[in-house]
Amino acid sequence: MSIKILTILTLLASTLSAFSQEKMVSVNGVNYHVLTRSLEQRKLAQPVLVFENGMGMGLGNWDTITDSLANGAPIFLYDRQGVDKSEKVFQLPTPQKIAANLKSLLQELKVEPPYILVGHSMGGVYTRAFAGYYPDDIAGLVFVDPADFTETKADWNQIFRAIGVSEKRIDEMLTKRLYTPSKVDSSRYAVWSEGQVLTDLRKTDFAELSSLPIPQVPILFFVGGKLEVSMERRSKDYDHERFFEVKNSSNMLRWRRFIHASSKGGALIYLSNSGHFVHRDDAAMVIGNIRMMLRGLEK
Repeated sequence: MSIKILTILTLLASTLSAFSQEKMVSVNGVNYHVLTRSLEQRKLAQPVLVFENGMGMGLGNWDTITDSLANGAPIFLYDRQGVDKSEKVFQLPTPQKIAANLKSLLQELKVEPPYILVGHSMGGVYTRAFAGYYPDDIAGLVFVDPADFTETKADWNQIFRAIGVSEKRIDEMLTKRLYTPSKVDSSRYAVWSEGQVLTDLRKTDFAELSSLPIPQVPILFFVGGKLEVSMERRSKDYDHERFFEVKNSSNMLRWRRFIHASSKGGALIYLSNSGHFVHRDDAAMVIGNIRMMLRGLEK
């Protein structure tokens, strides 16, 4: 191999290393799996895209969009406690705790605000929490088919009334959903504990989150419009397709109100051919809209 080719390969390897760094980071005695992209090329005050994964999901679930986004923006991804490569912690991952952990991680790595938070599913709940506890750190919010942190028990019950379910059956289903004890699953503690936290939040109508301020920043919601529940798993008590349609409509009404609570506005994007993993089913749409948010913040 010639010296010239060797030099080019060495420079290329160095460039790639600068663009992507994967490491374990210790915060408050817990080791977290972290991946950063393009931080070395960050411009002064440029927003960093900070990703919150879905329930029990590792950071690799974002790989359909992060490669493209890293070409124009710095990126921070991590696994929450007990998830994938991060250390297991037998504590409930409450919104306030997860927000504080993320804040400490960013500080430890000297990743200064502003941040655009991107949360999928349960990650949307944690995104809302971080934005509320640290509103001055936020430049934008992106919710990818999030667990509905604006929902109340009355909202949930009204969905079933709208599709003709009896009051007796509604009460029974609500009891099963929220008030039937769940046995601790120590082997899959991260998934179980995040599910338990979501249940506890639903019992209180998400009181902790609704009491927090909404940052005055651009807000995007992506909504998956494709029902992915197989026929054998659909309810025998009601029309599952109708339930999905009414639930989505109910969620989107409240999410529009959430967007309007910010003076900077935003968009709610309904993707009829995407399921819950919108960023995997229609990566181009998610990438394109996040890029538009980034461009808008540059003005």
